[in-house]
Amino acid sequence: MSLDFAAQLRSLAEVIVRVGVNLQPGQPLLVTEPYELQGVHPESAPLIEAVRASATGNKIEVITSDPARLHTLAEANDTQGYDTLVSAHTRRMQQHLARGGAFLFLIGSQPQLMAGLPAERLARFDRIKWSHLGPVIQRLIRGASQWTLAPAPSPAWAGAAYVDLPAPERLPALWQTVLASLRIDTENPIAAWQAHLVSLARRRDELNTARHRSLRYLGTGTDLTLDLPRSHAWCTAQLTTKAGVPFVANLPTEEIFTAPHKNSATGTVRVVRPVVHSGTVIDGIELEFRTGRVVNAKAATGQDALQHLLATDGGAGRLGEVAIVPDKNVLTRAGRLFHHTLLDENATNHIALGDAYRFCSRAWLPLALNSSQVHLDLPLDATVSLE
Repeated sequence: MSLDFAAQLRSLAEVIVRVGVNLQPGQPLLVTEPYELQGVHPESAPLIEAVRASATGNKIEVITSDPARLHTLAEANDTQGYDTLVSAHTRRMQQHLARGGAFLFLIGSQPQLMAGLPAERLARFDRIKWSHLGPVIQRLIRGASQWTLAPAPSPAWAGAAYVDLPAPERLPALWQTVLASLRIDTENPIAAWQAHLVSLARRRDELNTARHRSLRYLGTGTDLTLDLPRSHAWCTAQLTTKAGVPFVANLPTEEIFTAPHKNSATGTVRVVRPVVHSGTVIDGIELEFRTGRVVNAKAATGQDALQHLLATDGGAGRLGEVAIVPDKNVLTRAGRLFHHTLLDENATNHIALGDAYRFCSRAWLPLALNSSQVHLDLPLDATVSLE
């Protein structure tokens, strides 16, 4: 590791700890990856050590992962073993939350981890995972403590995102993009983030003042119209806990988002980037909506996975989020498919199938918002108009 890269990791850790998590004095921090791999990759060790150095005086706990074990469990259809693994992981998260701890979710990407396994089986494993994890994530979304998602580059992810480069160049190229997207290449990354968050908040406030009632995405293969509930609220990823502690839920963040009326989506959508769900890639997604629900769905690859996802529950085939990326950024200009939700969704305007965030409504009982076990972001090559 070069001295320059070590310095960049220290700056990244400062941004994660001070801006993302906003870790408080003496507050414990749990580092994990609960969504796909049930832990943190060994390749993240240097970044975790930088986080430890940045959070001197705070107890840091790490849940590591074993992707090979996950694949073995899925390949053997060992639902009992998987249930044991996920329940133990979730129990540690619950205990940490009970102690008032904050969370850092270091999100990697292994798009081919479960390639070749039956979609029905993976959907079953996904239901097991969310039966344990869902209640904890909902508590965090409702403001129980601070949490932030941050990308964790690894050779497997770099191999998928930079397959056009010689193998030795892929991981450094991915790190360069990640660091730039997190403003680590600026003279003062903390100040750059503070200015960026102020800019996003200003755009958010302008949208909330305008009180638009409908939104339309229009682009190649996409012509989608949605209604915005009267009580809708535009938001940014900068949130506040019930105790009044601000934090940023994901880094990077370039979006402003809200929740549409669950029965309003009408038209067609073409998803321009592959998405990863339950360890498998779904690419070339095309959807048709009527009165809010997907009535026709196809994918160039991962058709079975898409159908099982849409059948997860009654809300999986409806939209829970509409998002605008107001300015071109490092990720947009890269013009690359990153095979990673955090990077792909912040490169372009997008929507999300499934659950809506309740804080995107001013209503005491937000009946117009969608509810689902799933939340899957879908990047679009489309402009946005508001009325």
